[in-house]
Order: sequence, then structure tokens, then C-alpha cells
Amino acid sequence: MIGDQELVSVGLNHRTAPVAIRELLAMPQQDLGRHLVGLRGDGATTESVILSTCNRVEVYAVVPAEDGGSGITRYLAAEHGIRHHELERHIYRYTGPEAVGHLFRVASSLDSMVVGEPQILGQVKEAFKAAREIGSLGRLMHPLMRRTLSVAKRVRTHTDIGKSSVSVGTAGVDLARQVFGSLERRRALLLGAGEMGRLVARSLLAHGVEELVVANRTYANAVELSRHFGASAVHMDQLDSYLGQVDIAIVSTGAQHHLLTRARMAPIMRARRYRPLFLVDLSVPRNVAPDVHEIEGAYVFNVDDLSAVAKAGLKKREREATVAEAIVRQEAERCYESLGARSADPVIATITQRAEVARLAELERSRKLMQQLSPEQQKVVEAMTRSMMKRALHNVLRQARSLAASGDEEGLRQLGEAFEPEDE
Repeated sequence: MIGDQELVSVGLNHRTAPVAIRELLAMPQQDLGRHLVGLRGDGATTESVILSTCNRVEVYAVVPAEDGGSGITRYLAAEHGIRHHELERHIYRYTGPEAVGHLFRVASSLDSMVVGEPQILGQVKEAFKAAREIGSLGRLMHPLMRRTLSVAKRVRTHTDIGKSSVSVGTAGVDLARQVFGSLERRRALLLGAGEMGRLVARSLLAHGVEELVVANRTYANAVELSRHFGASAVHMDQLDSYLGQVDIAIVSTGAQHHLLTRARMAPIMRARRYRPLFLVDLSVPRNVAPDVHEIEGAYVFNVDDLSAVAKAGLKKREREATVAEAIVRQEAERCYESLGARSADPVIATITQRAEVARLAELERSRKLMQQLSPEQQKVVEAMTRSMMKRALHNVLRQARSLAASGDEEGLRQLGEAFEPEDE
């Protein structure tokens, strides 16, 4: 506990709730402020941040210690028309250092569906911004959110958790880089309209491919798809010509036979003077004959090749995640201890205020003597008494923070009472 309050994380995610439940609780960015105010007005929280994405809805909050976050669940159920007992089946709760650790894991993408994906940190920043703008951050949540962003950055900086390919699209990019190095000023051709082909094409464009052309058995579909990518559509009878010009060809059609055979590709590669051609065959059955790979300059990869790269990337990310978990665990313990020490702030303020009152009273008693001093000498005495007070209180204030960090509320109370004026 932090005084008579507790830090909690209450929510659900892709592991605990189906999409039918997640979509009921989903909160658009423009509604976050209303719900943050509603949670506070309902007495469920005193400070809070709401993170709502396609894979999770979570409330990070400071709540009355005896409540433990139950008020948050009741609020969510009532606001979204879900029976409380039904929502409880999917909800998880973390308190204290576990809540801090969970927030750090989420922001560092250790709790994501795809470990290491970068989007979640931006979503956490947006959640932080919304809470700050509505005024739902206080003396505990504000430093916690700053520390969260710092820890997530440290994980990204000190591990390679986000650098390995874990999807077909990014695996295609990595393989293309192995062939060409940089993808800048490269041209690509998408043959067909399969979803995996679109994924690789989109990823290649995102990583610097300069131009994309689209060919499809139905030209109208090629036109429609090319508009989606900002690309150009070509007729199928132009296919061989464009295969002679592009650097990358992505084949993703429903054809049940080889469209690009060795006999067809050999003259194309000769005309290219065997300049490298990166061929990604995502079709099942395969549309690029395996022996095309034997032609000089032709590099053929199929869906299994890309999947193998993605799996290897996932294993590497999992290894890096072990390092990241250690960072998060260490930082969470430190952070919660420092947050706990903040419960001493009211006592520290009271002790400091009473000491200041006593200092001023003593100076007032010595007013006649002080008036005999020059203005410069009076300033020296003023500074000296302030310094003496700070030195006298140093160990006391350090003890207050130590008591608060260890959760010794009774010891903290007694320490504060020891500085009550004698006439109280």
C-alpha cells in the first residue's frame, strides 16, 4: 500500500477475453476523458490512465486500499452494459509492484500478441497524454507514467527485442535486403491479389521500395488494388516485359500450376543480363517453378521460406524478451519503492512547516537584537538559521521516506506527531 491507497492495474486483453468482449469495452480516444472523469466521480479512482487498443482495455489507477480496484470493474460493467459477473470472468487485477511491472511489460511490448511490436508504446503515450489533459494524473501516476516511458525506451535500447522479423511481411523485407542491401530506388511487381502478397508489398513499400506495379488476371482488380497502394496497374500480356524491368516480384495468385517456369524465365533473365531478381512465391500450389532458382540471378523464396524466417525471428525475440523481463522486474521494484516513499510527502510537509514556524518565532523573539544588525548581517543570520534547520531535519525527513517506502504507516504517523506543537 501507499498510505491508505493502492496502485492497481485492472483490465482484460487478447489472452483473457474474446474479441466480442473486448469490442464492448473498447473506448475511442475521444471518450477517454469522459471515462477518466467518470471513474473519479464514481469514487473508483483518485488518479487514473486508460489504455484502450484492439487487443486490450486496461485501467491503471490509484484507488482506496480497501477497494483494490473492484470499483473499476463495476464502473466498466455499468458503462458498457455488461453483467458484472460476466466481465469478472475475463478481468485480471494487479496491485502494488505487480501493477507497476505489468504496466512496464505492456509498454515494453512484452505482453503484446507479437512480442516486440512497436505500436504499443505510442498507444501508451497517447493514453498518458489524454489522462494528463483531463487532469487525472497526480503525485503518483504522473511520475509512474514518466518512468514507464523511460523503462520502455531502455528495453528498446538495450535489447534487440524489436529487430527480428516475426511476420511474413517483415520476413520478405529482410530477405530482399539480403539480396539487394538497400531497397531504395528498387522497383517491385505484385502478381495477383492474395492477402499475403499484399502484406509483403505493403512492407516493402514501407521500407523504401520506390515503385510498385500490379498485375492481375482481371485487369479491373489490378486497377482497384493499385489505387490502394498508390501503384500502377499493368495488363497480364505485359508481364514478361515488366519482369525484365523490376527488381522484386511477389507472386500471390490462385492459379493451380506454375505460371513462371524455367523456360519462361530463362530468356527474361538473359535480357536482364542476369541482374538480380528477387521472386517471392506466396501461392499454394506454387506458381514459380522450383528450378527457376537455378537460373543465374534469380532468387526464389516461397511461403515456407518466409515462415521459417519469421519463426527464427520470433525465437530471437523470445531470447531478447528474457533480458527485457529482467530489466522490467528490476525497474518495477525500484519504481514502486520510490512511489511508496511519496506517501511521506504530507508528513514531510507538516514537519518542515512546523520547523519553519519555530524558526520564525525564534527570530521574532530576537527582533530587538536583529534590529541592531545591518541589513547584510540580518541576511546572513536568516540564511544561517535556514541552513541549520535543514541540517537538523535531514535525518528526520530521510527516516520519514524510509518508513513510507517500507509501508510502516504507524511509524510514519508517530514521527509526524512528534513534531506537533506543545500546545496542541
